[in-house]
Amino acid sequence: MVRAAFGPVLAMIDLDVDPAKNVDTVLTEIKTELSKHVSGYGVREFTFGCTLFGNPEITPFAIGPVCFEPRIDWLTRKSSEGAISATTRRRVEQAWSGKPTRKRKPSADSICETDILESIGSCPFVCSITTSGLAAEAGREKALTAARLAIAAIALLWATPSRALEGMNLLFDRRIHHQKTLTFVPGKIVLAGSRLSHMPHGPWLKEGQWETEFAKYTDHFLVVGQILNYVIDATGNAARPKMMNALAQALLWFHEGSREIVALMAIVKYSAALDALACGGKSGGIRRLVNARLGIQDSHLIRPNGPTLKQAVVEIYSDGRSRTIHGTNEKLGYDWSGTRSLSEQFSRLCLLACIEWAAQNSSSDDPKLLSRM
Repeated sequence: MVRAAFGPVLAMIDLDVDPAKNVDTVLTEIKTELSKHVSGYGVREFTFGCTLFGNPEITPFAIGPVCFEPRIDWLTRKSSEGAISATTRRRVEQAWSGKPTRKRKPSADSICETDILESIGSCPFVCSITTSGLAAEAGREKALTAARLAIAAIALLWATPSRALEGMNLLFDRRIHHQKTLTFVPGKIVLAGSRLSHMPHGPWLKEGQWETEFAKYTDHFLVVGQILNYVIDATGNAARPKMMNALAQALLWFHEGSREIVALMAIVKYSAALDALACGGKSGGIRRLVNARLGIQDSHLIRPNGPTLKQAVVEIYSDGRSRTIHGTNEKLGYDWSGTRSLSEQFSRLCLLACIEWAAQNSSSDDPKLLSRM
């Protein structure tokens, strides 16, 4: 787009003309040309297959621009909007119910059917994100980020979000498969091991349970919706941009930490989430955040037998995060699972508390206030 805008304009100018006049000519023409491109960036709806809860019978719901629907509800909606033909709808329903379908003649409609079946697969849910003013590639990437953050925000409601996220996935990111290993022991037969790459679905909920939880956490999802709108915004005119920026980065780091396989790397990412909420300030900044939002003081024991909050933050931030980033961690072979769990809990509780504070202080755009009593 840059080449297309600059090339013809630069070729048409007269080098004998006053440079200031040429500048005005070039700038005007470039703005006109770019406006033509940008005007084509209208509304786009991006759709991804999703495994969310074990029970697919839930009412469709939205978190800001991100909508979650049982796949049959999504299919009905798209059919009513005229985006999917009656034939494709019927054949997709047959495929999802396990019934065989006859081979179709190649056509635009048959390609649409194939794309739906491949994009959603066996996922019981569909995640849809609507963007505006973004080019196709940028829109898709922002939509994916918004979807991942929305799923992470849902997982925050569970005591161990990383465990819930094992089964909450976009098909775009993770397809379930068996992971096979071979182990050779001298003098013995070859031992083969197998496990699923991840859980096939998220936590199982009773009928009506999610609707009750969603209503209970209205303020939480209201602010998360604002964060997601900030993420996909194409204008830069989102409300409370500083607050939304800090919360978005913290939620992004939390998502990455919860998806991380290596415990030490998860600690680094959970620490980054806390760092984003604390607006920097290293371990002292994180302690001030915890003091203010969780009411735990530096000398307080976080468990009956310790450690204190200050000792815990040093273990997470200094021993786990900083030394690893700086290449001075001499305990790479150490079992970091306990510290990982601790960092996940602190980042989860602080995220929940900061989102709650942002809901209660809806006019504040200063994330530094999150660390004040």
